[in-house]
Amino acid sequence: MPGVVPPPHLKDRIDRPVAIAILSVMALEIGARISGFDGFRYAAWVMLVMVTATSWRRLGFRESYLLALCVILAGVVAYRADDPQGVLAAALDQSSFLMAFIMLLGLLHEAASTSPSVAACGAYMTQQPPGRRYPALYIGAGVMAVLFNLGVVSFLVPLIQRGIKTANPDDPLNDIRERRQISALLRGFGWSVIWSPTAVAPLTLMQLIPGTDRRHWIVIGVVVYLVIMVMGMLEDYFRFRSYRPARRRPIPSPPYRAIGMFLAACAWLFGMSTIISTLTGDTIIFGLLVSCPIMLVGWVVVQNVGPGGGGVDAIGARFRTIAFENLPKAAPVAVTLACSGFIGVAAAALIPGGEVASALGFDAMPDFVLLGLIPIALTCMSLLALSPIMMAVFFGSLFGNLPVMPADPTLIALAISCGWALSMTFSPFATVVLMINRVGGIPTRTLTWGWNFGYSVLAAAVLFAVFFVLTGGR
Repeated sequence: MPGVVPPPHLKDRIDRPVAIAILSVMALEIGARISGFDGFRYAAWVMLVMVTATSWRRLGFRESYLLALCVILAGVVAYRADDPQGVLAAALDQSSFLMAFIMLLGLLHEAASTSPSVAACGAYMTQQPPGRRYPALYIGAGVMAVLFNLGVVSFLVPLIQRGIKTANPDDPLNDIRERRQISALLRGFGWSVIWSPTAVAPLTLMQLIPGTDRRHWIVIGVVVYLVIMVMGMLEDYFRFRSYRPARRRPIPSPPYRAIGMFLAACAWLFGMSTIISTLTGDTIIFGLLVSCPIMLVGWVVVQNVGPGGGGVDAIGARFRTIAFENLPKAAPVAVTLACSGFIGVAAAALIPGGEVASALGFDAMPDFVLLGLIPIALTCMSLLALSPIMMAVFFGSLFGNLPVMPADPTLIALAISCGWALSMTFSPFATVVLMINRVGGIPTRTLTWGWNFGYSVLAAAVLFAVFFVLTGGR
C-alpha cells in the first residue's frame, strides 16, 4: 500500500523538508568519508531519522514493518550484545551509507532519464530480430543499469510493450514476445549486480568482508554473467523453438552516435571515480559517491546549453525539480535500504557466527559446495519478503565476523551477489519484480514462478559448476 498522498497545495511545504534531509544525508556521508570527522557521522544519523520522520506520509506497510523491526532489533542489541554501542554505531553507519549511496546513484538516473542518446539506445535494443533480441536486451539492460539502476526497468518495460503492440497489434504471438523480452530484460538486469561497478550489493559487501578484491571480482563476474546469458539463451530457444513469427521485422540501423555518447558518459563516470579515488587514497566506492553529483551537473548543463537548449533558466528549473520533487518521491526506497542495512548488521551481530559455521560444517565442506549453497540459501530467504539487500548485508556481516574465512573472501562475496541476482528471477518480493508489476502490469508470481522458475533452477545448478571450476574442485 502506498503512503498518504498530500493535497497539491501542501505538497511543496511537505516535500521540502524531506528533500533537505535527504540532501543532508548525502552531503554528510561524503563529508565524513573525506574528513574522518565523527561529528559528520553523528549528524548523518540524525538526518537519517529526519528523512524517516518528514517522509511518513509517503511510507507504506513495507517501510513501517521494517522500521518496527529496526526498533525491536535495536532493543535486543542493547540488551544482549557484548558491545551494544559498537554494534548500533556500525548498524547506523551502514544505514546512512546505503541511504546516501542509493540517493547519489539515483542522480545518475535523473541525468540519464532526459537523454536522447539513452532513449535511442533503448529503442534500438527492443527492436532487434528474435535471434539477437535476447542478448541485446540481456546485455543492454545490464550495461544501462550501470547508470540507470532500477530506472532501466521503468524505462524499457513500457518501451517493449509499446513496440510489440505497434509492430503487430493482432498477432497471437504477442504474449510470447512480451514474455521472452521482459524475461531477458529481468535476467540481464538481475545478473548485472555480480559485475556492475555501481551495483549496491558488491559495494556493500566490500565494506563487510575483509580481503575482497573488487577488480578480480568484476572480471569473474563478467565471465559468470556471460555464462548465465548463454544458458538463458539456450533455455529460451528450446522453450519457444516451436513458435515462428508470420513475417520478419526489418533490422534497425545501429544509432552509432547515441551508443558512442552513452559509452562516453560511462567512461566519464568511471574515469572520474578512479581519479578521485587515486587522489584521495580512498576506495572506488568513495570515488563513485563524489562523481555522481558532478556527473549530474555536467550532464544537465550539456543537455541545456547550445542550440535547442533552455539555457540557465532551464538548468535551474531542472535542478529544482530533481531536488524538491524527485528526491522526496524516492524517500520510501531510501528508508527501505537504510532499514535493510541496519537490520542486516544488527541481526548478524546477534548470531554467533563461529558457532553457526562450526555447526553447519563450513570448514569440512568443499569450497564449491559452500559457495553454491550460499545463493540458494539467500534466494530461499528472500521468499520471506526479506529484501535481497538485507540478506546481502546479513550474510556479508556474518561471514565478515568469522575469525577464519571458510573460502576465498572474493568468491564468498561473489556467491552472495549471485544469490541476490538469483532472487530477482525467483522471488515475487524482489524490488525489480515489483517495479515491473507496477509499470508493466505483469503479476509478480507470473513473472517469477510462471515465466522464470525453470530458468532460476537451471541458473542455481550452473553456479555449482562455475564454483567448481573457480575453486579447482576444492
